[in-house]
Amino acid sequence: MFEQFFNRKYDMIEFPYFVPEQELDNNIEYARQMIEEEWIPMIWNMKIKRAKNRNARHSNEIKRILSHGGNILEICAGSGGGYMPEILSENYNAHIMISDLCPTVVREWKKFFDGIDNPPPNVEFAAFNVCDMPFKDNCIDIITGEAAIGNVEGDKRKALSEVYRVLKPNGLFIMEDGSVIKEDYDLMESYLKKEFMTHYPAIFSDYQKELEELGFSVETIIKEKWSNKDDNSPLADFTRNLKTELIFSMFTKICVK
Repeated sequence: MFEQFFNRKYDMIEFPYFVPEQELDNNIEYARQMIEEEWIPMIWNMKIKRAKNRNARHSNEIKRILSHGGNILEICAGSGGGYMPEILSENYNAHIMISDLCPTVVREWKKFFDGIDNPPPNVEFAAFNVCDMPFKDNCIDIITGEAAIGNVEGDKRKALSEVYRVLKPNGLFIMEDGSVIKEDYDLMESYLKKEFMTHYPAIFSDYQKELEELGFSVETIIKEKWSNKDDNSPLADFTRNLKTELIFSMFTKICVK
């Protein structure tokens, strides 16, 4: 289904590749751990179990997605699959493309679905950079991303502009992410503010301004707070080296083009 929307040629291996097959250097260790520790089946089973028990993390968002209808592009899916497992728990026939910049993520999701009984019939796969999405303008109904924009390895504003470009008019973009909001920023010591503003300024943005400037109508839902002290990421390593932790506020943004 999604092939009709591509705007350029690609390498067809297990699925369309719009990036090199070899992992980026900074993703090699992440990819290794994902395979060896079997993150994908573990997280899939956890999310499906929660959904069956009516305890899905994104239950309200899933209702909004399914009521909107149409094709769904999961960006920066990662080993958790973003919204995709919960979408499939409600509608196993949904048309979804699982995508990520990390080819191992996409390969492992395909391998997982190929290995289960009765795999979802309308799931597709592609490896691409969300900052340069390989789709025509105005062709996707829904784009979803759980911690997607925050993990973009590149220009986050460019990623958001690509989301806007490929969505159909009145298309739906649902994203969950986190930022250090003003009340927590104000509690930080001056030297920490300077360090983080110099090296990771994006952590203080909730993307509201960027989304509205692109033309989205945005509804924001604040959910919870969390610490990055036990995270596995370059930001978390940087934070620990400063002998501190960051307090993020989690939010969902429901954006209509």
